Order: sequence, then structure tokens, then C-alpha cells
Amino acid sequence: MSEICAVLEHTDTTLHEQSGELLSELVDIAQRQPKPTTVCAILLISQQARLPDVTLLPQLGVHHLYLLEHPQSIRYSTESYVGALGWFIQQRAPMLVATSATPNGRDWTPRLAAQLRLPFVPNCLSLALHDDGIFASRSIYEGRAYVQTRTALHGRTALATLVPGVRGAPATMQENLSSTSSLEITRLVPKIRHARGQEHVRHIAVEAPSPEEIELDAAERIVAGGRGVGQEGFSTIASFARLLDAAVGATRVATDLGWVEHARQVGTTGKIVHPRLYIACGISGAAQHTSGMSEAQTVIAINPDRSAPIFALADLGLLGDANQVLPLAAKMLWSSEANMQGQRTFRGLLSMHQIYLQIYCLTIGKRRR
Repeated sequence: MSEICAVLEHTDTTLHEQSGELLSELVDIAQRQPKPTTVCAILLISQQARLPDVTLLPQLGVHHLYLLEHPQSIRYSTESYVGALGWFIQQRAPMLVATSATPNGRDWTPRLAAQLRLPFVPNCLSLALHDDGIFASRSIYEGRAYVQTRTALHGRTALATLVPGVRGAPATMQENLSSTSSLEITRLVPKIRHARGQEHVRHIAVEAPSPEEIELDAAERIVAGGRGVGQEGFSTIASFARLLDAAVGATRVATDLGWVEHARQVGTTGKIVHPRLYIACGISGAAQHTSGMSEAQTVIAINPDRSAPIFALADLGLLGDANQVLPLAAKMLWSSEANMQGQRTFRGLLSMHQIYLQIYCLTIGKRRR
């Protein structure tokens, strides 16, 4: 039986939040194949590491998990991923190996493709496999146009990365598959060649970038400001973005006034973004700006003007001053995090939906008072 493989990113306990989206896309591809095709998941871990929570896999119809166990996989590195996955592809020869277009995914996939001389399609919005080719939908010109491409496979394994946030999280899952009882797990120890000079690379620490440094194209969460927050309001936005591990965005007016650098601009003349969460603060919703963020999965708008066009795009609209709402929301999130974790770290704790509900509850509380 042919195989389509998804390389999943993970922490010590959970799969990356984009895993469901990636797996759903590959399951659809497998179902469209003329011959029986199975979707397999791949995790790279060290032999001593705990297995993350993989209950999501059988719920989405994935019943085979490959664990590539190697000491070098104790944390992400380009060499370990390229070496282990190169060995796996040579052993199993799957039809397709795909991953999310995260910073790590964009790092190892082109290097592996070059090493094994495999067809590779990056930053896809959707994929299809037929007629010995991989057909991809991709955005060009900063998302202002779309192109359909065909890459010939000639019987080789295809490599691809899928842009997160395009398909969205799966809405429904298969019933009665909430445990790992139906998940077949195969443990493999890949043979990784020792790269020359690798002994000179030493892991020191992982340092999260500031909100002003996170690339908008790769951000899963964006807190953006417009004229309505004022120049000083961007300090509040940056503080709140830091709490969410989000990037800071801005309208053209804010960048033209010099409040934020032009690289932070979202819109027709700026960046086209596809985050899972977009919080628009003091942004009226002019077409120039909304054309750059309309494909965000969830939009929260904070504006004192009830007639602002941005509310038409918002999943949640808050009528108020963002300079007052964000500090209160931050206080609620920080307090919730402290109660749940007992430590001063927010990163990775609250999901997008928890953030949504916390801010919604904050709004209800303000109305009652």
C-alpha cells in the first residue's frame, strides 16, 4: 500500500497546533488516490523522550505513527531532521512527505530535497497527486495573485510544505477513536551520518524574539494597531503581543507617521498575512488594510466607533479603546495562567479559543459594570 507521510512538530507533551490542519489535508489527498493509500505521521524524538499526546491522530483517520528515535533528536536541528528523514525516505519510499511551512519546516525540507534530488514544492495552499505529478496552489506577489503548478515526479518521493492557517483546524473528527488503541506505532532508529564540523555546534539556549522581530509572514498570531491607538498605544500593543507570542502589525497610516517601521505594515502595499488569530486595535477597516488580513482564521476587532467597517470582518467585536481593553485582557490572561500553571510563563498555554473567550468574558464584565 502506498504511503503519504506528515512530519509533525511537537513539544515534550503535545503536537504542534498546526498538526490537525496538515493531517486533514493529507487525508483528503489519500482519499482521492485511485489505489489504496494510507496517511502516516512521523515524529522525531530521542530514545529517552516521552511520547507526546497523539490522540489526535486516530481521530483524524491516521492509524500509523513512525517514531524516528535518535540521540540527536533531543531538540530540533537541521542535521538531525535531514539525516533521519533522508534515511526514512530511502527505506520506505513514500509517495509524499509533507510538513507545515513553519520556520523549522522551511529549514529542513529544501536541504533534504537537494540532498536526495527530490521534487520539492514549498509554501503550498493546497495539494493534489495524480498523473505522476504533484499539483500545487501557491500564492505569488505577496499574496496578490495565485498560481497552479505541476511538478513531475518520475516515480520519486515528493516533498512539500503547506502554509499554516489556510485550511483551518478540522471541524469534525471521527467518533469512537479518542484513544491510541487503534494507532499502530513503529519505532525506528535511523542511521544518521555524522556531519563534518558538527561537533563544533553546541546548543546554548532558545530565546524567543521580541514582537517587533517576529516575521509577519510566519506569525500565527498578530496584534495590529492603527491610527486609533496613537503612537504610545503601540507600546501597549507590543506588551500584549509579547504575552501571546504574537507579532506586531500596523496599518499604512501608522507606518507613514513613523510610529512603526514599514516592515510591520499589513495591507495591499504591505504584507499579506494568514494568521490563526488577528487582533485589530484602533483600525477602522479600510480596504487597503483588510485586503492583507481578510484570510485570518479568527479576527478580533477593538474599536470605539461602532460603525467601523472592521467589525464586518470580525468574529468578535469589542466596542472600546484598545489602550484600555488590552491591559485588562492581559491582566486576566496573566491571572488565569498563574492559577493554572503556578509559574510566570504564558507561552504555549492558552489556545486561540481560550484567548477569544477570555476577552469575550472581559467585555461582558465591562457591560455589566
